[in-house]
Amino acid sequence: MKKNSLTLLAVYLRPFLPRVLLLGLLILGSIGLQLYAPQVIRRFLDAAQSGTDTAALVTMGLIFLAVVVGQKAISLLMAYFSEDLGWAATNRLRADLAAHTMRLDMGFHKLHTPGEIIERIDGDVGKLAEYFSQLVVHVLGNALLLVGVLVLLFREDWRFGLIGLVYALVTVIFLRLVHQPSARIWARVSKAYAQLSGYLEERFGGTEDIRANGGEAYVLRGLYPLNAVIARERIKTDLFGGFTFSTSHMFYILTLAATLGLAAVLFMRGEMTIGAVYLMTFYIGLMESPIKYIRRQMGNLQRAVASIGRINEFFQLEPAVKDEGTAVLPPIAPAVTFNGVTFAYKDQLSTINNQQLTVNGKQSPISNLQSPISNLVLDGVTFELEPGKVLGILGRTGSGKTTLTRLLFRLYDVDAGAITLDGRDLRHLALSSLRHSVGMVTQDVQLFEATVRDNLTLFRNRARSQDAARPPIADADILTAVETLGLGDWLRSLPNGLGTMLQSGGQGLSAGQAQLLAFTRVFLRDPQVVVLDEASSRLDPATEQLLERAIDRLLHGRTGIIIAHRLQTVQRADDILILENGRVLEHGPRILLAHNPDSRFYHLLQTGLAEVLA
Repeated sequence: MKKNSLTLLAVYLRPFLPRVLLLGLLILGSIGLQLYAPQVIRRFLDAAQSGTDTAALVTMGLIFLAVVVGQKAISLLMAYFSEDLGWAATNRLRADLAAHTMRLDMGFHKLHTPGEIIERIDGDVGKLAEYFSQLVVHVLGNALLLVGVLVLLFREDWRFGLIGLVYALVTVIFLRLVHQPSARIWARVSKAYAQLSGYLEERFGGTEDIRANGGEAYVLRGLYPLNAVIARERIKTDLFGGFTFSTSHMFYILTLAATLGLAAVLFMRGEMTIGAVYLMTFYIGLMESPIKYIRRQMGNLQRAVASIGRINEFFQLEPAVKDEGTAVLPPIAPAVTFNGVTFAYKDQLSTINNQQLTVNGKQSPISNLQSPISNLVLDGVTFELEPGKVLGILGRTGSGKTTLTRLLFRLYDVDAGAITLDGRDLRHLALSSLRHSVGMVTQDVQLFEATVRDNLTLFRNRARSQDAARPPIADADILTAVETLGLGDWLRSLPNGLGTMLQSGGQGLSAGQAQLLAFTRVFLRDPQVVVLDEASSRLDPATEQLLERAIDRLLHGRTGIIIAHRLQTVQRADDILILENGRVLEHGPRILLAHNPDSRFYHLLQTGLAEVLA
C-alpha cells in the first residue's frame, strides 16, 4: 500500500481531527494578527506626522502591544499543539510499521539486520514527526501568510504587489528546481545511516567474540568506509544548502532594493505617506520571513520526503507466507503428514544485495527478490505421524531437521508437496489457529526485559493484548506450571516473585533456567502439537533430569516431534525418522527399528556413536 505525504497526513491525522481543526484556527489567528500589526504602525506614523494628540498615539501603541503579545501567545500554543499532534500521529505510524515488520517472512529478517529495521521504524518516522508537526503546520501557515501579504500589497498599490509576486514566484520556482536533487542526496544519507546502524548493532551483539579473538581492528576498519560515505553525502547536502541559501537571499535583497526605490520615488512625488512607505517595506520584509522559513526547512522537508519513500518501500514488501486460510484446528491432538515436501531457502545472502530493495529500478516485494538458486534442503520428504504419537528426528547438521519444523510452523511455505494437520493443508488454516496449536521450544531462548510473568505468558496478561481467543492466565496456573517444571525454588528466591524483572537476553540466568522458562511458556499455551528442537542440548545432566517429568506431561495426549543430536533424547519417541541430505533415510516405529539389525537406528544404538549425527 503506497503512501505519499498527503496520504500519510490524511490517514494518520484523521483520528485527531478536533486537534487539527483547533490548530488550523490558531494558524489563521496568528496570520491575521501578523498582517494587522503593521497596519497599526502605519496609522501611528501617519497620525504622528499630522500632529494627532498624545492620547490617540498612546491608544494605538497599546493596541499594537496587545496585537503583538496575542500573536506570540498564539504562536506558543501552535508550537505545543503541533508537536503533540505530530508525535501522536507518527507513533501510530511506528506501530503500523512494527506490525508490518512482524508479518514479513523470516527471509526478510535474515537479509536485514535489526539495526536497519530500527532505523526505518524509528529513525525515518522520527523525521516524519517533525514533518507532521513543524513542516506541514508552519510551512502551510507561512504559505497562507505569503498569500495574505500579496493580497494586501495589491490592495495598496499594484506595482508593489507585482514586485512581491515576482519575488515569490522566482523563489518558489528556484526552490522547486533544487528540491529533487536535494531529496536524492538526503535519501542516500538516510540509507548510509541505516547501513551504519546495522553494522554497529551486529558488531555490538558480538562484542564478546570480537574481543576474545582480537577482532577490534577489523571492526574499526569496517567502520571507516561507512562513516566516509556519510561524511561525503553530508558535505554534498551542506554545499547544496549553502547554494540554496545564498541564491534565495540574493532574490530578497534585489526585491527589497526595488521596493525601496519605488517607495522613494512615490514619496518624493507626494503620492505616498511615510506610513504607507513603512507598510510596503514591512510587507516586503514580511514576505522574506515565510520564504526564508520554507527555504531553511527544505532540508528537513527533503529528509521527510526521503523517509516517506523508504517507508513506502517498507509497506510495499509483502510476505510470501499469506494468511489466507480460514479453517481452525479442533483442540485435539492432530495427525501430522508430510506428503512429498520439497523446499529450498530463497533468502541466501548471495541472491541479492541485502541493502537493496529494488530490481531493475523498481520496487519489488521480498518474494519477488527471492531466487531458487540454493540447494534443496528437503527433497520429497514423506511420512505420517499418528495423533498423540511422538516422532524422534535424527540427522546430521544441515540435514533439514530444523527446516522441517519451520515448515510445520509456516515460517516458510513448501515449494512442492503439502503438509497437513488432521488432513487440513497448512495453507488452508488461519495462521493464528496454526501457531496457537503448535508449540515450539528451541535451544536458543529469547527472554525480554520484562517481569517473569510477562516472559512466561509473552505479555498475554497485559490489558491491551487481551482478546476473547486468548484470555489471561491466572497466577495460580503459572505457579503450578513453574512448580511442575522444577523452577519453584528459583522463583521463591526472587525478590518479587512473578513480578521480578528479568534482563534482556536472560542475563543473570543459567542456560538451564532459561530453557526451563521456555518449557513453561509452551506448557502454559497448551498446544496440540509440541516441537522440541534440541531443547535440552544446552543442559547439564542434572538439570536435564528436571525436564523428564515435565516433558512426559507436556507430550501426554499431544502429538510431539523431538529433534535431537543425541540418541538418548529420542528414547521416549514412538517413531524414528532419520534425515540425510534432505531425504528420508529411515522411518518407522522406534522399537522395530531398534531390533532390526539392518536398520541405521539399530547400528547407532549398538555402536553408541551419537556424535556421528552431529
